[in-house]
Amino acid sequence: MEGRLSRILARLRDAFRREETAVDPSSAMIGLPPSQRPRWSDPAEHARDFSERYAEPINIEVESRMMELGVDPAKIGWREVGEDHKAFHPGIADAGNVSPDGRIVVGAGLFNPDRIAEVYGEKAGRLFEGSRIEDRLDSIVAHEYEEHRHGMSHVEALDRTPSTALPISDRARAIAAAMRDGWKR
Repeated sequence: MEGRLSRILARLRDAFRREETAVDPSSAMIGLPPSQRPRWSDPAEHARDFSERYAEPINIEVESRMMELGVDPAKIGWREVGEDHKAFHPGIADAGNVSPDGRIVVGAGLFNPDRIAEVYGEKAGRLFEGSRIEDRLDSIVAHEYEEHRHGMSHVEALDRTPSTALPISDRARAIAAAMRDGWKR
């Protein structure tokens, strides 16, 4: 009897062990674990995806920073058809934009240093990539602000942004200067 009971208990023990090992702690995950997922091959697509996923909190930060910089609240953001008024538009691939009446928006380019490098040269792209998001944002907002102040002239904005009256960071001024120096006129 003792031998038979031992064998039954051993089988039960083995069965429970198999069940314990069969349950993979990552089994609740759908798809590949993050460490095995491929990196984004298209920086613009990655910037757009990130921007869309986190659009709401990014918008709050962009609006807040524009107010801190002294941008007129009536000039912060615009409304797209079928959407709420907002200052951050993830569907805009460029870093920023300004309307003829001076309303400023920031786009997914805030997260895409490759776009900056493409338009303003490698030095500007590297500086942009190595900068905090706050400094990137300051340089974008100041550029769009200056563009409107100077008759919607992109070239004039490039020249004026490094010395803007807006209280942007020194790093943002350096980004603006690198953009000015790298612009392919």
